[in-house]
Amino acid sequence: MTPAQKWIGRLALLGIGVGIGAVVISRFEAQYRVHETEIATRPVFDPPGLKYAQVVAPERSTTRGWVVDMDPPAPSPDRKRVVAVGDSLTWGLGVQVNQAWPAELQRSLRGVDVHNLGMCGYDAEQGVSLITHHLAAWKPDLVIWANYTNDVDPTFLMFGAHDEHPVFVGSNIPEPARMAPEWLSLWLVRNSAMFRSIQAAKLARVLSSGHTPTAPEGWYEAQVAALKAWSDDTGISVLVLTLPDHTQADPDRCTEFVAEKDCKDQRESYARITETVGRSGLPWVDGQRIYAASGQPHFMGADRDTGHPTPEGHRVLAQGLATVVQATLAQTN
Repeated sequence: MTPAQKWIGRLALLGIGVGIGAVVISRFEAQYRVHETEIATRPVFDPPGLKYAQVVAPERSTTRGWVVDMDPPAPSPDRKRVVAVGDSLTWGLGVQVNQAWPAELQRSLRGVDVHNLGMCGYDAEQGVSLITHHLAAWKPDLVIWANYTNDVDPTFLMFGAHDEHPVFVGSNIPEPARMAPEWLSLWLVRNSAMFRSIQAAKLARVLSSGHTPTAPEGWYEAQVAALKAWSDDTGISVLVLTLPDHTQADPDRCTEFVAEKDCKDQRESYARITETVGRSGLPWVDGQRIYAASGQPHFMGADRDTGHPTPEGHRVLAQGLATVVQATLAQTN
């Protein structure tokens, strides 16, 4: 056999191997994609930063959360339109949709429709991406961006996926969890369901070892600045609602309900939000003051949930917001 024939043979074997490998990988990829179709949420990478959306609307009679390819509802004559964006506190995790603060707010106002586009697990980047890429088409008179303490840290995993089969959707990858150059891994995340699962498993191992991911320098501040720029460019009013853990309704009594360290962490996390928003130039409402004005020490959810308040807690938030929202809407055309 001549050297040329040997090289041809080697290339043929290589081609066969690559072909077999591609078939095997494509079959695994198809299985992972089938798994993702069984989840109530779906990865979304366009626009950047959105990360995921609901596949179908969880409620037929009202708006609850952002849905893939969602169109704005037809406007109601002679009614103002308010759109609420946030995380699970806005979506209303643990309460009925008509008990969540956006629904309570609508009942507190006259001639106003409040649409609830809160999404469980959304971070600051996701909320701002949703607002800046989609909400101009809704022609809202006001956007309320509710910002909870864990929103200042990036979301990496898709809400709704089972813990045994997590789905990575982050727009950055913590260094200890990187398996390749970040740009390559993020490309694979966008294009491969199998890699999304592999990257999620790698992140889970890193987290179990005690590593706590942190946001890139200036990440949260950049989201707030982007929101302010969008509001200035479009002329659409944005009101920021800062939301603490409801055990901060009376900080001096916080330790009656949760550990002292948790109370300290809650105070420090909330300060990160209020300091940034306070410098942003966006109008904002201090949720801690709303809670405090109620005279209640807490609105503890099920299983001593310090993040998600009871229906009464949602009602208090809406009542505290109503006057500010009504005054803001009076200034819109």
